[in-house]
Amino acid sequence: MNRITPREFRNAFVAVMQSEHDNFRTAVGFEVKSYNFFMRTSIYPRVARQLGLQSWNKEYFTLDGMFYEKRGTDETGKYATYANWISVAIEHENDSARAHEKMNKLQAFNAPLKVLITYAAEGAASESLLVKYENLIKTSDVFQDVATLRQQLVILGTPKTVREWRFYAYENDGFVLMLPG
Repeated sequence: MNRITPREFRNAFVAVMQSEHDNFRTAVGFEVKSYNFFMRTSIYPRVARQLGLQSWNKEYFTLDGMFYEKRGTDETGKYATYANWISVAIEHENDSARAHEKMNKLQAFNAPLKVLITYAAEGAASESLLVKYENLIKTSDVFQDVATLRQQLVILGTPKTVREWRFYAYENDGFVLMLPG
């Protein structure tokens, strides 16, 4: 199984966002449904390819995005409507006030990497969200393996303009800002 680390995901995401800069700038102005469609059909597949994975082209068991390595097959050898396993589970929420619900949903999936993308101003707004997410993760971590086997990544974009992205990986004591490089 191809296990993607938060750093690998971040690097692929940054590379795709740089190459899609102009298209993304246009998409940011779309209404929410169209913006989410753009992320699912343009950004996620390119990030998945950078990581050597495939991207599911629509919601997958209510996940906004899902990367996988192998698709399931039925008894005749035809591709089934499911993947053998989820390599990366993605939730995307435009309204950071509701993003804790998405983080909670991610905890229900057994995936080596879970990614939440939302938008919050740097500083107190971001810190408050991260504390909420840490509490959700800690209370759901029944096997004490979130920091090692079921890693978490939070990507925070600047609200409205999305001029920059900040990446936070969950470690034993909570979320840590990932520095470039």
